[in-house]
Amino acid sequence: MSRPVKIVVIEPVEWNAGNLFGEIISERDGNKLKVRLTRRIKGKRFFSDILMLTPSIENETFKPLHQYYTVRVNGSIFDEQTNEQECVFTSNITYD
Repeated sequence: MSRPVKIVVIEPVEWNAGNLFGEIISERDGNKLKVRLTRRIKGKRFFSDILMLTPSIENETFKPLHQYYTVRVNGSIFDEQTNEQECVFTSNITYD
C-alpha cells in the first residue's frame, strides 16, 4: 500500500512549513488514509510524523486520488502511543 504522496496545505493560510511529503501506510473504508511523513510536524499539543486524512467534501472518497487526481482533505496529526488526534490543516493530496 506504500505510495508516495505530496500534500499542499491550503489552510491555515499562515502555514509556513511548506509542502509535506510522505507515504500512504494504510487506507480504511476508501475515505481515511494514514500517511507517514518524511518529517515530523508540530500541532498545538504534540509533534508527529503520522497524519490521518479524510476528504473535506462530504461523501467524497479517495477514488479520484487512485486515478491520479487531487483530493482536498482535512489532516490531523496522530500520536500512535495515546491515539490522540489533532486537526492541523486542510490541504490537497496527490501522488508524488
